[in-house]
Amino acid sequence: AFCAARMLSSNGRCATFSDKADGYARGEGCGAIVLKPMSKSLDNVLSVVKGTAVNQDGRSANLTSPNGPSQEAVIKKALKRAGVTPQDIDYIEAHGTGTALGDPQEIQAICNVFRTKNSPLVIGAIKSNIGHLEGAAGIAGVIKLILCLQQRQVPSNIHCETINPRLISLIKDCPIVFPNSITSLPRKKEVIVGGVSSFGFGGTNAHVILSSSNNNKPIVNTLIEWNRN
Repeated sequence: AFCAARMLSSNGRCATFSDKADGYARGEGCGAIVLKPMSKSLDNVLSVVKGTAVNQDGRSANLTSPNGPSQEAVIKKALKRAGVTPQDIDYIEAHGTGTALGDPQEIQAICNVFRTKNSPLVIGAIKSNIGHLEGAAGIAGVIKLILCLQQRQVPSNIHCETINPRLISLIKDCPIVFPNSITSLPRKKEVIVGGVSSFGFGGTNAHVILSSSNNNKPIVNTLIEWNRN
């Protein structure tokens, strides 16, 4: 059914943000994190949840069509709940399915929120590395964001030799950076902040704002190698 709907990548790779993006690759996996109130946290604190938001597209053109205004609204709502501004965000882990319709819609929504930001906003997509885990896609993005904040580095978006020209035109007046190699996040800031988006099949949108923590030791000594062959 997904093949018939032309939702899947023709070569089995998520080419997120690429001019060759033609669908997503299905992956399998799971993930788990432990949440505690800061007042009760006695263990290593890897990251701090600043704010979360969820909304619903409502009536859309069809089941799989993204809704840009709803994506924009959920990011703004999460920022407000987190008590931060677009200027505070250093990195966004995008939903980034690698579809011709979804990628431009998501980048447009991000641009609408962060257009006035006066420093670079790095945008990554773990789906380019491990595929779309569907029900576990959101937690995979959260775990990657935590590692990126901790390491203050973002791995490259693979399968993306050339950025989709539609995205280039969208970001011409936005400070967005698509990493094609390991990219550093600000090192002089005591705390850095990032967001992660995950959008459901039926139109549910979620965004989570996380910050780095000074009360932790690295999970790994070097940046995890995300690339897959």
